[in-house]
Amino acid sequence: MRLIAAAGPRGWRPLGRRLSPIGRHPRGPASLFVLVGVWLMASVAWAEGVPLTDVPPLPDRTPLFRSEQTFGARGKIGGFALKPSKYAAYEDDRVWYAGPAGALPRHESFYFRYRKAPGIPFCGTYLLILGDLSQYSTLTFWIKGKRGGETFELGLNDTTSNKREDAVFIGAITRYLPGGVTTDWQRVILPLEDFFGPDLSRVYSLVFNYNEEGEGEFWVDGLAFHRTALVDREAQIARQGYLVVDNFDHSDLNLLGRKTNAYKRLPSVCGVARLPVARHGGAGRGLRLTYRKEAGGWSGYYTLLNEIDGDYFDATPYKAVSVLVRGAAGGESFEVGMADKNWQTIGDSVKAGPVEKYLPRGITTEWQELIIPLADFGSMDFPQMGSLVFNFHKQGQGIVDLDDLLLIRKTEQEMLEAWDD
Repeated sequence: MRLIAAAGPRGWRPLGRRLSPIGRHPRGPASLFVLVGVWLMASVAWAEGVPLTDVPPLPDRTPLFRSEQTFGARGKIGGFALKPSKYAAYEDDRVWYAGPAGALPRHESFYFRYRKAPGIPFCGTYLLILGDLSQYSTLTFWIKGKRGGETFELGLNDTTSNKREDAVFIGAITRYLPGGVTTDWQRVILPLEDFFGPDLSRVYSLVFNYNEEGEGEFWVDGLAFHRTALVDREAQIARQGYLVVDNFDHSDLNLLGRKTNAYKRLPSVCGVARLPVARHGGAGRGLRLTYRKEAGGWSGYYTLLNEIDGDYFDATPYKAVSVLVRGAAGGESFEVGMADKNWQTIGDSVKAGPVEKYLPRGITTEWQELIIPLADFGSMDFPQMGSLVFNFHKQGQGIVDLDDLLLIRKTEQEMLEAWDD
């Protein structure tokens, strides 16, 4: 993928629109989070890490409700649903991961089935951990779908959030399996640091939340916990040349695991939906923003870069924002803004300017790649970035589709030059 060439009028110039959407390119790395060990990558031994049975127990005097004490048992699986949504969860000795050489004996895997109804009715399943994970860096497991395409969000409950029924979710399974669940066994690698918020010394359960309408069946096997980090994300970003912030496919969290949403103040409004008809390419979804900007109020969309009440995002390795954009009618307009820690504290952002500054023809009904150098956002505290926004600033109404939101990484030479400056 060629995104940016050498200096143009403002220091950058696009070399051409992407021909295939990020995460679905047939040859190159699929995304930042290509963390999969499929059959061809199964050189890691089955025995690496420790099984759930060997994880230390919850610390003494961990507060538990009577129901948690009575019905909670390590390794137990179950679920939750609001009718007409439904789930099934049981141990299955007919389908299991046999290991890279097929040598593992017959054993039981975890089988999960779900049917998520449209609208409000929720649906999910869980696996009880009841352990102290504070000494571990990584959680791994193997997964296989019955038909492929099964999708869900991953979450973790500690013993406090479980009482509130408020798991911390880190995004869809496609954050870690960019090609999605298939009918082959694939290894999922979850850095435990992604679960910002839960007390890892008091983990109650791993949660699978079925947030998308539809149904599916899949098996999970070989759950293991590792003291070492199995993922070098910085090396992956350096190889790819970009960080995928969001592809808008499966979750209302972006691919950093951060919150996203529309913002509005009446009489202006903005609606947001992830839709197949809004995508670039032949698979997945795109983001559709439906807006009406009046003389008063505001309208737009944000994606967080920082952890809520946690660390801010270091954008110093990056040089530009890239996103694919098209309009329903053409002529739509918005500003792209960024907020560092200080701007986020006051609830505002610095705008680089309207899209017409970067797209000579403006927004059209055809997909175009919008590239904005980070330098155009002015004197920001780039080591402490908080959010990226799309702000509809002109009176009017319209529909805008977005896909494949990226941060373009500086080359090694550019980083050296920045250091010298």
